Parts: sequence; C-alpha cells; structure tokens
Amino acid sequence: MTKEGKTTQEQDKAAKQETATQQDKVTGAAKKKFDTRFLLGGTIALAVLIIASVLLYQKLHYANRWYRYTYINEVDVSGQTLAESKKTLENQYADYSLKITGRDGGELTIDGDDINFQFQMHSEIDTLFEKQHEKFKLFHDKEMWTQKFNISYDEQKLKEIITQSELVTGSSDYSITAPKSAFVTYAADKQQYICQKEVPGNKIVTENLLSVVQETMKKGSSELDLTKQETGEKVYKNPKYTADSEEIASQLKMCNSAVSRYIVWNMGKGNVEQITPAEISQWISCKNGKIKYDNEKIEEWVEAFCLKYKTVGITRKFKSHTGKMVKVAGGDYGWQLDYENMVKQAKKALKEAIPESDTQAYIENPNEETKKKITLKRKAIYANTAYKKDYVNFKNDWDTENYTEISIKDQKVYVFRKGKLKFSCRCITGRPVEGRRTPTGTYYIKEHKAAYTLTGADYSTPVKNWVRITWTGTGFHPATWQPWSSWNKTMYKTRGSHGCINLSVSDAKKIYDLTKYREPVFIY
Repeated sequence: MTKEGKTTQEQDKAAKQETATQQDKVTGAAKKKFDTRFLLGGTIALAVLIIASVLLYQKLHYANRWYRYTYINEVDVSGQTLAESKKTLENQYADYSLKITGRDGGELTIDGDDINFQFQMHSEIDTLFEKQHEKFKLFHDKEMWTQKFNISYDEQKLKEIITQSELVTGSSDYSITAPKSAFVTYAADKQQYICQKEVPGNKIVTENLLSVVQETMKKGSSELDLTKQETGEKVYKNPKYTADSEEIASQLKMCNSAVSRYIVWNMGKGNVEQITPAEISQWISCKNGKIKYDNEKIEEWVEAFCLKYKTVGITRKFKSHTGKMVKVAGGDYGWQLDYENMVKQAKKALKEAIPESDTQAYIENPNEETKKKITLKRKAIYANTAYKKDYVNFKNDWDTENYTEISIKDQKVYVFRKGKLKFSCRCITGRPVEGRRTPTGTYYIKEHKAAYTLTGADYSTPVKNWVRITWTGTGFHPATWQPWSSWNKTMYKTRGSHGCINLSVSDAKKIYDLTKYREPVFIY
C-alpha cells in the first residue's frame, strides 16, 4: 500500500465516523424535543385538572352559602348558609344597642330595651342571596351589603333619650361649643391677611340627630360615628362660612389687595414717614363684598403725622437786644403740614389701584424687591414752611442771624442782621383791650406793599410802606396821627392802635427796606 492509498482509507473511515455522530445528534435532539413536549403537556393537563377541581369545589361548596368576604350591615356572614346568616343577624340584634360617638369625646349609648326595640327579618335578604348567586364566581371581592330590616321602637322614648343626653344639653364634663365661621385676619408676621379656619363646634341640631339615629337603626347598625364629616354635617350646626367658601376667598383677595401697599413720604435728611400694611389692616373692614375704610382712624394717623413735624406755635428762645435769651410762645411761624390736603392724599393713595401681579408677588414673597413694587411715594404738602429743618432740635427752624424783635413793654422795634443789631426805633402797639391788643408770639413777614389801605369797622386809612405780620391785619406802617414828639413807652395804653405796629414815617420806611419776606418776627 502506498502512502497515498493509506491516507485515502483513513479519510473514508473518518468520514463514516462523522456521519454516525451527526445521526446520533439528530436522534438525541428529536428524543429530547419529544420528552419536553410530553412534560409540558402533562403539566397543562394537571393544571386544568386542579382548576376544574377547584371550580367544582367552589361551585358545590358555595351553592347554598354566602361567598367569602360578604357582610350584611357590617355583620360577617361569609360561608354561612342563608338560614345560618339569618340566625346570625337575629342573634346580632337580640340585645341591640346603638353606640353614638360625638365630637370632642362625647358619647351616647341607646339600649334597645330602653326604647322597646324589636327586630324582624324580611324576604329581601333572600333576594339578595339569589342575586349574589346569579353567576358563579371563582374569585370574589369583598361585598358590604346594607339592608333595612323591619324594626320597631318607642319613638317618644327615643326622642327623650336623645334630647336629654349630654350630646345635646352638655354637662359639667362635656361643654357645648357653637360653631364659628372661618374669617380673614391680618397676620403681622406674614404681613398679609390669612384665613382663620372655621371651628366646627359640637352643637347638635336635635331633629337632625333623631333622623340620623332612626335611619341607622333601620339598617340595624350598632354604631354611629358623628365625627365623620359626612354624618357630622347632617347632625351638627354648621358654620356659615368655611375656609373653602367662595365668600372667604373673595374677602381674602380684597383685603390683601387693600393692605398690600406702603405709602411713603420722604421728609428729608433720611427721615421717612410711611403707612404700612399693618396699619392699614387696622383701618379696613370687608362688608357686603366691599372694603370699608375707617376715615376717623385714617385722619387720626395723618393728624399725628402732621403734629410730629409741626413747629408753628412752639416756644422758642432768641437773643434779645439786651443780649439775654427770651422765650416766646405762640404765633404762626414754623413748619406746618397741610392737614386737609394730607388727609386727601393719604385716602387717595389707600385706594389707588396696584397691579394684581405686583400684589400677588408681594403676598407670596414679601421682600425688598416685591415691596418696592407696591410702594407709593408721595410728597408732603405744607401749609406753612420755615427757614430750615433741624431734626435734632425741631425748634431750631429759624434764621438766628436775621430777625426782628418787638418789645411791647419797651415799645421798641429791633432789627437784627447777621447776628447783630442793625436798627431800632420807637413804636406804638395795640391798645391793651379786647379786640385791639397786638398778638404775641413768633410770626413771619408775609408781604410788603408800598401803598395799602387800613380798614376796620369804623375806619379806612391809606398808608405807605406796609409790612404785614399776621393775616388778621397786624403789620408795620407809618402813623402820622400819633404825637411822636411826646412819645413815651406807656402811650400805647391810651393811644394804642387796633393791633398794628405804629411807626414814624422815617422809621416805617427803614423797616420796610430792612425786613425780608418770611423772616421771623418775635413779639413779646
């Protein structure tokens, strides 16, 4: 055998072995597939047999019984025959009593014997049993059936027990609380109005409780829970408004819209006055769907504001011609806010419309940014002004270098310029009798007129170089009718004016030239 022939024989043998191996694999796979199918088919057949057995058992077992998880008037009758369930229900109500649980720990138990309670089964339970078995059920959900049985009781005795119970009348251990409606109130910490929830209370409407008790007994129930919302709303006297009421929501919106604002007056030198939401909350009320403002309280606030910055009429000290300090009170010089116009300004700002989006942003997050959007800036309105504002010492509001002094005692006028006495002269002031006295106090120069006519009840006199001191008619003017050559400081007591400061012609001209508009004049 040649080398080449031997190789061929070996190849044939290998090929035969490979073919046999492949045949074995095919045979094994087919056998394995057959075994798997057989096993699966057996399993399915077994499952079907088990299910069929369960179904047959269920059908036979519950053919004349209530299904599992069946309750009649909260009494478990699961697996019982119809007759057994009737007996169970009869036993349940043989010694019937109704336990009532009220709010705030109140309780009342009504014993069936006390009201001659009687229970009688009727045919409706048979109808219910048939209805449950109309279709066979393998799996049964929980069923809670409620039936009204034939019951009887003494209605008068039931009414007496209820009306005399502590649930209705209260006792030393159980207080009756009337309901309180929800309401809106200002929360200072939140700087906005919030809803104060209603208080349900525990005041029972007797007729309603009686009705609910009767309905409960018809169902044969042994418990009545008045703390449940659905039942409680039927029995207890309810508050007129709850936190969910539309009226409360509307009121909350209106109140927050009204108070969510700052009204600011910049008084100068870092001094700011403002009306805040907290203050506004004390001035408003919501009635009949509208915001009502307490005008009296608003006016009181503005009055206090005006008085805080008022210097008119205060007592001032000035350096007189003697070099000594003199106190003078009264007069019309100084700062004074215009009260009436300030009130109008404040009331208008309180009612000014602010974009709802800005109001809501502040309510949700009251910070400096949202506050700025609801801040209304106003300019103070003055009825009278003075030379300057000194917030350390309000009395220091006048020009201490330039002013005029009038001494009624000395019957002299002194004009100061740059802190020094510039000019002085004689004068004759008002006669010291009712209606003619020269007023004392600190005033200011109001006008200069080269020609002016003095008028009164019995006179009309034209004069020159008129300098007004008061709006009621007091001023400097020449008086040619006075005997200046024989002048003395007591002459005013007999020849005094009607309140004006009489001067000689030359002195009147000098005063006219020296005095300046709105400069202070001290009369004492």
